Amino acid sequence: MHMYIFAVLLLGIVVFIHELGHFLFAKLFNVKVLAFSLGFGKPIVKWKKGDTEYRISMIPLGGYVKMLGEGPAAEQAITEEEIPFSYSHKVWWQKIIIAAAGAVFNIISAFFVFILISFYNYTAPASVVEFVNPGSPAYIAGIEEGDIITEISGKPVSVWEDIHSRMSRLGPKDGKCPEIEIKVQKVFTGKTESYRVTPDIGSYSNLFGEPVARCEIGVARLPKNAAVAFTKEVPPFKNGDIIKSVNGVEIDRFYQLKHVMKKPFSSVKVLRGEKTITLEFSPDDTANINGKMIHAGTMISKIDDDSFSRDAGFLEGDIIRSINGREVHFPYQFYSILRNLKENESAEVEFIRDHSIQTITFSPSVTEEDNRYTGLKDRRVSWGAYFSFDYEIPEVMARRISPFAYTFKYAADQTIEVTETTLKGFVYLITGKLPAKSIGGPIMIFDISKKAAEAGFKHFLFVLAVISINLGIINLFPVPILDGGHIVMYAFEGISGKTIPLSVKEKMLTVGLVLLLMLMAFAIFNDFSRYISVFMGI
Repeated sequence: MHMYIFAVLLLGIVVFIHELGHFLFAKLFNVKVLAFSLGFGKPIVKWKKGDTEYRISMIPLGGYVKMLGEGPAAEQAITEEEIPFSYSHKVWWQKIIIAAAGAVFNIISAFFVFILISFYNYTAPASVVEFVNPGSPAYIAGIEEGDIITEISGKPVSVWEDIHSRMSRLGPKDGKCPEIEIKVQKVFTGKTESYRVTPDIGSYSNLFGEPVARCEIGVARLPKNAAVAFTKEVPPFKNGDIIKSVNGVEIDRFYQLKHVMKKPFSSVKVLRGEKTITLEFSPDDTANINGKMIHAGTMISKIDDDSFSRDAGFLEGDIIRSINGREVHFPYQFYSILRNLKENESAEVEFIRDHSIQTITFSPSVTEEDNRYTGLKDRRVSWGAYFSFDYEIPEVMARRISPFAYTFKYAADQTIEVTETTLKGFVYLITGKLPAKSIGGPIMIFDISKKAAEAGFKHFLFVLAVISINLGIINLFPVPILDGGHIVMYAFEGISGKTIPLSVKEKMLTVGLVLLLMLMAFAIFNDFSRYISVFMGI
């Protein structure tokens, strides 16, 4: 229940910021504010200070600032003594500023919330290359797992995000990526080496499922522990052993293990199941082990009964190597390739069983489900098997080079990105690229807020900023009854020098109210459709 209180709190903060913008600028232009309410309906708590009654009302789905002379009916009822304090009698540009202030406060407040979030990010995953994709530009250039990237094209790098930032500025341009110089600190020698790398053109899917081109060098930050498997039998090792130390040297990364095993060793401590045991070797036993050893992360550790994978012929202990000729090093690569196969396209999976390479060809069971939040289709693979890859291996952390510069850049970038994404989302709704069922109402907002609160204060702040920007942008839409509709009316009056008749204003506001109520009803209907399985317990 306390998580739902957080959800109401989040919405209350966003609404308070919005209404505070209207309130402060109304006061600045000497407009009498009659009421400041968080929520709609009957007040639960209210008190009066000066001319304003402050309220916390029953329905926590919005709020309002009631100003003297606001609205056609109130404008007609203004006495001559009240004209200096009436909203309707202020200069047109003052009314525009008051109307726009709520949305502006929402967006500005989001910027400051992102500043707070940036403090959590001063320490971030270091620019350690945990994985180099075989055959990639980085691999060809000579960059190795464990190397620490320190510079890209003369720009310093300290955390992994810096690599993304530097690469995103490259392009691609004119259908290709420019050659770059990458400096690394070698993990085992500590020496600095420079490499000339020409990135490949890759792509990723944005929030709307659109492919976005980017330059890639073929490195990743996902750590691989020292779990091992072997292409040939290497007793007394067993597939799935997790190496803890070699000749007393502690090991926690696969690349460390490969380096240590280049030399003869006599004692290896391994975790096998729940037991730690020590394996003894003679110098002759250790020759060429590296050439037979692979990481065991893609080894199948468990298969559900009556599952698709068991029916296809897979067994516990199988080590997946590739799908349709594409190498697989992580479980997410396996699922990604399966999900993106074309309709009726079969999958030829190469795997190791009993130290020999085998293949199984099958047609994957891929289903499409509606994404609860976007309304877009998510492709899911019915697989029923589990890999032994350990995602809990802690990453190496580092401090950013210029934390304060990062703070303002991060806040500005996030504010711009969320604003652009929100606007694009509305455009896609209008053009039909985004389904109408993606529109969410109060239940969806509460659900997202609840999940954010459960994930931690940082996530709560991020959702707060996103919802604040969304509320600000929505209120700027040129729809009568919304702030944007009022801004359009006041701008017309100011530019044309003509006053819109009160009867016309009343009709416009009525139309706007009807449209808004219809939209709210549709959003609530979507919410019930979206969460009906939760409500019904199915």
